[in-house]
Amino acid sequence: MKSQVIGLYLRLSNEDEYEVQESNSITSQREILKDYIQHHREFRDCFVIEFCDEGYSGTNFERPGVQRLLEQTKRGEIHTIIVKDFSRFGRNYIEVGNYLEQVFPFLGVRFISVNDEFDSGSSDFSGEYFDIAFKNLIYDLYSKDLSEKIISVRRMKASQGKFITSYAPYGYQKSKEQRLVPDSETAPIVRRIFDMAVQGIPKAHIANTLNKEGVLSPLMLRRQRGEHFPCKTVNEKSFWKTSKIFSILKDQRYTGDAVYGKVKPTTVGSSKDCAVPEEEWIIVPNAHEAIVSREIFEKVNDMVQKRNKYSQDKTAALKGKVRCATCNHIISRKKRVHAKGEITATYRCNGQNMIKEFGCCTKTIEESQIEYTILTMLQKAASIVVDTKVLEITKEFSASKEKKLEKLLIKYETEIKQLTNHRLERYKAYKDGLLLREDFVKEKIALEKRIDMLLLDIEKCKQELWKIKCADTKETDAILQLEKFDPFHILTREIVEIFVKQIYICQDGSLQIEWKFEDIYSYVSFHKVL
Repeated sequence: MKSQVIGLYLRLSNEDEYEVQESNSITSQREILKDYIQHHREFRDCFVIEFCDEGYSGTNFERPGVQRLLEQTKRGEIHTIIVKDFSRFGRNYIEVGNYLEQVFPFLGVRFISVNDEFDSGSSDFSGEYFDIAFKNLIYDLYSKDLSEKIISVRRMKASQGKFITSYAPYGYQKSKEQRLVPDSETAPIVRRIFDMAVQGIPKAHIANTLNKEGVLSPLMLRRQRGEHFPCKTVNEKSFWKTSKIFSILKDQRYTGDAVYGKVKPTTVGSSKDCAVPEEEWIIVPNAHEAIVSREIFEKVNDMVQKRNKYSQDKTAALKGKVRCATCNHIISRKKRVHAKGEITATYRCNGQNMIKEFGCCTKTIEESQIEYTILTMLQKAASIVVDTKVLEITKEFSASKEKKLEKLLIKYETEIKQLTNHRLERYKAYKDGLLLREDFVKEKIALEKRIDMLLLDIEKCKQELWKIKCADTKETDAILQLEKFDPFHILTREIVEIFVKQIYICQDGSLQIEWKFEDIYSYVSFHKVL
């Protein structure tokens, strides 16, 4: 028989720091789970894979470790999931309940929570869902209350001048006492940036100067120092950009002030943030050593404010969506106000100017060109949806495919039962002396091989059914959205947010559009428009 795979999931969040429970440590969780496996004979020969998240809240499933676990589970690579308790897996009772009641049973995955004495594979498993739902509701409410307490504690620490976020700003390092102290290597660079800015040197020229001199960008410096920091650059390289110079010049912390609370989660436990009004910020003057004087900081920001009088429109439809396909950096929108009041905008990657080895596109792309391409494609999709009733067609197709897969599942499961019974009969024949041992072993191996193949086929069928269910939801959503906005005359920010993931400008100046509803666009042959 094929070896079963166990997925151990461990999680330690920032919340646990405030709980002061040693039992929640990663080491402790690992020991509990390994001890559980050792004391259950059925798991001793299984292959074990560990998935771990540190520093992530349990209020949602936006965690890299749990996402990897769920992806492998959906692919049929994980057969059993074991956690210390429900709260480690998640504290959102609705999401956890959905996985326990629907997703895992559908995929044929066994779920075990050690401390809760819960095992979905046990014979007396039925009737336990109410207790599970109640426990997870308590976890959810507790997590929300704890999150509010954590925010309160962080605000108190911030009011004392302590630095409470994970990463120190460029130019500083974080001390053991949770204070910011100037970094001997980068603090002089920050001072130089302010000195150049006070002389009236444009931000783009400052960035270009630093790149030509080989000064490592903040991201590349973190990489060199071995710090864990996310990087989305295609070439695994990053350079100084105007936007980074601007963020440094606007950062009040370089004057010695502690600033906290500029953003907050959209909801408790959410990984998405929203801006907080400036009057609600926590600002503690002279909390740490300043890198630049308050006088220089204010002078520079007055100059920046005047220079950015005609800054780019924050409501622009494509803002933050256009990237360079070569270096993967976001391309800034350049707005021009013409004599008659007409406003136009363009996009051009500065990567080639900064670091020539990137080979970024040097062409200037008109915003109107990008908008026209998107609108054309959306118009075509909408017309196809309306004219051909794609929704009904796709539903009929999915239903037909689902029936075929369900028939196959029944067929495979029936055959497994037959083979299992036949194996039992041959074993009885062997025990009764009617079958030689060599013949029994040979038949047994052949039967188990066939059963293993059928189990793989069943897993594939379940995965296909899962994909169909997910695709149906996405396609339906896409079609409804297309019908809602049809006809597409003007490209608004709302439309872009709904339909477009990212827009890439390639080396030759062509466009690549990454859509949020890829399946439906593929169905209506969208990509031919480009």
